[in-house]
Amino acid sequence: MKKTCCLILTILTLSFFLIACSEKEVFGFEAEITKNVVKIDTYPAIPENYHYYDYATQAIALDGVVFRFAGNPVAIAPNYYAADSDTWNPIGFWIDQNRVPDDYDPLESGYLERSFGLPTYVGDARVISSGSEAVTTIPMILGSSYAGIDKSAQAFGDEIIDFVAMTFASYDTGSQLVHNVGAQGQSFWYDLFPQIIFARLYDLYTDTPYMRQMVINGADQWLEALPYFVDADGNPDYEFVGFNVVLESPTLIGNHIEPPNGGLAFLFYGAYEMTGEEKYLDGAKTVLDYLQTYQKNPNYEAMTDYAPFVAAALNARHGTTYDVGKFLDFLFEGDSAFRPGWTVMAGDFDGTAVDGLVGQNGDYAFAMNSFHLASVLAPMVKYDERYATAIGKYLLNLVNNAQVFFPQNIPLGRQTMTGYLAFDITGSICYEGFRNEYNSIRGLAMGDATTRFSQPSDLSVYSAAFLGALGGMVTETNVTGILQIDLNATDSFGENTYEHYLYYNPFATEQTIRFTHEGAYDLFDAVTKRVVARNVSGTVNVAVPASSSCLLIVLPAQSDIVRNGDNVQVGDVVIARYRAAVNLIGLVSRQELTEASIITIASYAPKGDEVVRMQIAFNEIQVYDGIPVTAFQYDKATLPDTDYTMKITITTRDGRVDYVTKRVVCR
Repeated sequence: MKKTCCLILTILTLSFFLIACSEKEVFGFEAEITKNVVKIDTYPAIPENYHYYDYATQAIALDGVVFRFAGNPVAIAPNYYAADSDTWNPIGFWIDQNRVPDDYDPLESGYLERSFGLPTYVGDARVISSGSEAVTTIPMILGSSYAGIDKSAQAFGDEIIDFVAMTFASYDTGSQLVHNVGAQGQSFWYDLFPQIIFARLYDLYTDTPYMRQMVINGADQWLEALPYFVDADGNPDYEFVGFNVVLESPTLIGNHIEPPNGGLAFLFYGAYEMTGEEKYLDGAKTVLDYLQTYQKNPNYEAMTDYAPFVAAALNARHGTTYDVGKFLDFLFEGDSAFRPGWTVMAGDFDGTAVDGLVGQNGDYAFAMNSFHLASVLAPMVKYDERYATAIGKYLLNLVNNAQVFFPQNIPLGRQTMTGYLAFDITGSICYEGFRNEYNSIRGLAMGDATTRFSQPSDLSVYSAAFLGALGGMVTETNVTGILQIDLNATDSFGENTYEHYLYYNPFATEQTIRFTHEGAYDLFDAVTKRVVARNVSGTVNVAVPASSSCLLIVLPAQSDIVRNGDNVQVGDVVIARYRAAVNLIGLVSRQELTEASIITIASYAPKGDEVVRMQIAFNEIQVYDGIPVTAFQYDKATLPDTDYTMKITITTRDGRVDYVTKRVVCR
């Protein structure tokens, strides 16, 4: 059998082996068609000294520590003393209302029942005067839910508590948004991120009363705001720090800008999948249309994380052709115009690898952002399987390197909290970040709480909240270094009819993993477009090709898998797509080029097809149109010295088209 396919061997019966090998090759053995991310290309195939970290167990422990207060039904106001860590426990606390009507509508009056509060950092006394931040409380509920805890009906003794409904406390009836504490309109980050996480939480708890309308109200408010995102000439412009939805006015504070980015598109995407109303789909497209031609990198905090995901989902589910690669460059290239150096990092801090961690390039990696991005990029692969190997490699490095945020994994001399908290002996509450150097200490686990906010602890509830996302997605296989990534686990509003699992093989030789599922099932590999098992049950062996990936889709036994044009379908559900691909090799955003520069190109076509045409353009100046090439140098006479968007487009004999873009500077 060829090594470019996923080969199934049964460990149960020899008869299955004969069935698998004689399966009619409706789709054939398809070589992997890959799309790359240049920075991920630089990551090690497998991290040095790789060690799996059990994020699922830690996420369960985290929920137990943070919500320990719920075991006592009496509401006790927190009283955190910086000098006495005993007062930091319990971490959370109940918040009771003075008067709760028997019958009320939280959409009209606001949430008036018992809720809960959490400090942003352990022992953070600011929560007493300012209140809990929605960027802490809602992600904490979502993260625990991803880890498998039903937060809508969690048992504490004889009490069954609905923490999901308690997140309504962050719903503002005036603006009709779920936003952070403080005035609405001062920060896109604080206004949009809680609304996004609230929407993702709703996707897990769709039966919770009132919640659907709160999600829709938020989408409606931002949809009504879109026409005001313009400059003085009426052109689309998202370059401001926030937007007051009541006053219908953008907020400008000095030169500070927090673009809404893909987060805004995600809210509309979710609302469309909830309702089917075209206005929301149009809103998502409006945002991505703006980003598609945007000439800067707008990356800021975690809102940009959603741009490649929504683009890939719309391309696959609604026939658009958005530039997923460009939006990934926003995340992985460190040229943000509004938070310089904010990126997914590569390399190391004083010998500690930071490949895959998110933060300030060369300076400061942050836990929350690292966990959160993984929850968005993993399900993206379902909608564009060409990124399977790239995202698989990124996730493997992230899973290994994110261990650095946890106190038990760092020498005492390289962390600011030098002892384990007695009430968190497993070390489930992580540091906010990991610093390259601070106060002459290199490779330091720390946070902003002690250095900027005069708080007693850098251990961060806010940062640990999304730990459950990794815990819900990632498990070990029988092969050390090959992870099973559940792509459905965090796919909010996704096409989750069938289970999807990604396996990236970092080794130079084929590896065999054991796959287990209850009941009778079929397996299909979306990477190689191959039916790899028919009507099996229990455990089977799957060979994952060297330095490649499998994306296994679990289907009902004896599924009718058909090819419809370039789509592979089971009924109306598309499970894979035949696509061409073109990549730029080793070229980073805003790289300076001269006519001596060699631009390296790789292109691919599905089996039986071939790339027959390649076009290369710098903005509107076409510099090449001919047969496909693997290396190209431009003629200086055709390109004045300036910035360009270089676009390479390929066309195959069967009419498939793909393109790649990169912002470059010609000199």
